[in-house]
Amino acid sequence: MGKKAKGRSREKSVKKAQRKAAAALAEAVEDAAAGAGSLIESAPPATKPGAASGSAPRPADPTELAARLANLSTVLQRQLAHGDTGDGLTRSRLSALALLVLGGPRTLGALAAAERVRPPTMTRLVHAMEADGLVAREAHPSDGRSIIIRATPMGERQLERGRARQIAPLAQAIAARGRTERLQLAAASDLLGEVLRDTAWESLEPSE
Repeated sequence: MGKKAKGRSREKSVKKAQRKAAAALAEAVEDAAAGAGSLIESAPPATKPGAASGSAPRPADPTELAARLANLSTVLQRQLAHGDTGDGLTRSRLSALALLVLGGPRTLGALAAAERVRPPTMTRLVHAMEADGLVAREAHPSDGRSIIIRATPMGERQLERGRARQIAPLAQAIAARGRTERLQLAAASDLLGEVLRDTAWESLEPSE
């Protein structure tokens, strides 16, 4: 056999070997892909971190949560009551002024009912606050037998100063928390406000 014939024969052999190798490689790739697919199908679904079975928080019972919030409210009111309001602004004065400033003028009877005290008790309180320039009386626009109690500008300023001094310890405690916890407190406060607005409890709107 000549050199040229041997060269062609050798070239054919190489190409044949290359085709066999390519076919074997393709078959191996297909087998690997099929195996990977079966593994994916049989694998359990992935779970997010912290989402393991049994780790989800238990939904709070509404009655239990309401009781906890009520207890917290009692503690908060006691803490605020012990706060230094200054300017002789007692707890009863602070509460009555808040109703008049935030809710607007109202009759003496309505103010007593809102504060859940007897009218004579509220009369004495109003007299003392009037003497200090915190509230003023004016004639009722439609009932000559009634009077309207309203907060004076001095009363509004004293309420603002008193509230600032009263909540100062709470504000300091909140400031000591991290940014994330402060954001959580803000969100919880907004949500609690929505819940309270959805209730049928007495609002700050003045009533007759």
